[in-house]
Amino acid sequence: MRPLPFPYSLNIGTDIVHLPRILRLITTSNRENSSRLDRFTRRILSEQEQRDFCSRFRLSTSPGNGPRFDRVTPTPDMARWLAGRFAAKEAARKASNRGAGAIGWKDVLVSVEDTGTVGSGRPQVIYLDSKGERDARIGKLSISHDGEYVVATVLAAG
Repeated sequence: MRPLPFPYSLNIGTDIVHLPRILRLITTSNRENSSRLDRFTRRILSEQEQRDFCSRFRLSTSPGNGPRFDRVTPTPDMARWLAGRFAAKEAARKASNRGAGAIGWKDVLVSVEDTGTVGSGRPQVIYLDSKGERDARIGKLSISHDGEYVVATVLAAG
């Protein structure tokens, strides 16, 4: 008997992140003495996610230029949150129907479903188009933290 193909076009992506690696990445200064936290967040997070980061950790933002993190002392909680975003985005890139190489870090937005009730939404990824606008593609996301590891899995339509 020949196996039947899966009846749905679905893709799955998983990523695991070692927390000490992210903490080391965001706490070390480079030769130019600029903040690695600022560099990491600008490279990985969309503008909305940067605002979410500021709101979550009660950081002030500079008007006009968006959030700056060059004078912020990173904490383990910040590293855990960023590791979750990093793992979720990498899993979403792997689950993309175009493949991980065709999706950039800022082409995926990690958010919480809007259910109308505060604190009741589930995490999700939203695939953005080339102009940064939301399109109809949403992936289901699961993020887990345990000790020094963060793992994320995304299920997306293919």
